Amino acid sequence: MSSPSATIASDLVPRLTLLQAMTEHGHLSAAAAAVGVPQPTATRWLTALSRTVGVPLTHRVGRRVELTRAGVALAESVGAARASLAVGVTRAHEAADPTGGHVVFGFLRTLGVGRAPELLRHYRAAHPRVRLTLVQAPHEELVGKLRDGTIDVALTSIRPDDVGVLATELFREVFVLVATEGHRLARRDAVRLFDCRDETFVGLSPGIALRRRVDDLFRAAGVRPRYGFETDEVETVRGLATAGVGLAVLPARHGGALAGSAEVPITPRHHRQIGLLVPAGRVVEAAAEEFRSWAVQYRWASSPRH
Repeated sequence: MSSPSATIASDLVPRLTLLQAMTEHGHLSAAAAAVGVPQPTATRWLTALSRTVGVPLTHRVGRRVELTRAGVALAESVGAARASLAVGVTRAHEAADPTGGHVVFGFLRTLGVGRAPELLRHYRAAHPRVRLTLVQAPHEELVGKLRDGTIDVALTSIRPDDVGVLATELFREVFVLVATEGHRLARRDAVRLFDCRDETFVGLSPGIALRRRVDDLFRAAGVRPRYGFETDEVETVRGLATAGVGLAVLPARHGGALAGSAEVPITPRHHRQIGLLVPAGRVVEAAAEEFRSWAVQYRWASSPRH
């Protein structure tokens, strides 16, 4: 049994189509012929539609039946609604087409300098028809956006306490000590954090996921770092360390150390896992799944893996 709303919709759609046809053809007889119904049926449809809306939609001008101002206004709204529906149908087809469609791709700001652009450049060459919307955000925000459906795929760190997402590792970033190239530790092959216990550091603001990870490394080494500067941006931290303001512990920079700085691996070796995250328990659109699959298979072959 069909629902009342479905019955109303099935009655209204042909009547509204007839109403719009009258704006195109000028009067009832031509509009009825255009939609393929007898004129008496068309007359009954418009009478019933006027009762539903509550105002007269047609009036007689001589021997012709034409739209009232209210009828013209409603017909224009019908035209706008049909245009919006056509756009929606097109978008639905795009979303189901893995060679086209739309993907909302989120990534960490720290990956926006080299890693994410590298991926996007190669993907665009292989899939020129896919429309991409890019979102840069901290890790916690990216995970939240995945869970609520705001983004489709995220390039970010892999953390065991994240819930509601599935992760595939792509590469690892080794943690290094960043120092100006003239610093006493800059020429070492590796450095223990305990050897830096009397140094001043620059770091990320408390509460940022990467700062928490760095604090865990210090804690494991038995060191309580003394921070001279704290900021929300990783590249600002790296720049301050390069300028000699203090030392920094960060993932190694993609493409090598900044000019004037050294990046010394920390021993014992630590790294952060970077991967593609998708929402768990929800099927993503075809284009987004194709993007994820392509990025996993790509495996960052053109860039060194730490």
